[in-house]
Amino acid sequence: MTEKITHEVGPDGLKDCFREPIPEIFEAAKLLDAAVSAHLLGNSVAAEEALRAADMPVIGEWIDSIWLGPWVPPYRALTKVSGLPAILPKADRFIPRDAPPAMKRALVARDGHHCRLCGIPLVRAAIRKKLTQLYPDAARWTGVRATQQHRGLQVMWLQYDHVIVHSRGGETIMENLVVTCPACNFGRDRFMLEEVRLRDPRSHIRRPFW
Repeated sequence: MTEKITHEVGPDGLKDCFREPIPEIFEAAKLLDAAVSAHLLGNSVAAEEALRAADMPVIGEWIDSIWLGPWVPPYRALTKVSGLPAILPKADRFIPRDAPPAMKRALVARDGHHCRLCGIPLVRAAIRKKLTQLYPDAARWTGVRATQQHRGLQVMWLQYDHVIVHSRGGETIMENLVVTCPACNFGRDRFMLEEVRLRDPRSHIRRPFW
């Protein structure tokens, strides 16, 4: 990455992400890359070993502290902000909520396979599903509970997030969508950037190395 990413509050009172990525996430990314390369070379044993090595408990602890953590410091805290858009009735919200396939492809082409907030490398759901199909034990994804999912693939699960929250009138258009990781997406939940004191990710692009 070419930019410093930090969860520390800057002079503007904002931060880039909830929690600074830990080195193990990037180690897991290298292992996942090695797993795919081994598979393409026909070495399923090496692929499975790399996939298992990327399933690190410490990564699970990192993401759980954000997307499952309570709304208290140091990682998640809410600030009351006046003048924000009101929550709209469901009937008045922009349709569709989910970006269509062509828009998702354009978003990845624009943003790269990186979270626009914290900068970690990301894996599209279609790739993760293929890995789980090929290596169901090593690339486990057996339920919706966090502990039932491969921690490396879980933390790098590519998301498409509305900058202006959909329930607050945010439109499903390129200008209001960014590629993010699940920690930054689900960690923010239904709140606006101002309420969680996050810097607008549209102000920068994490240059891809992934």
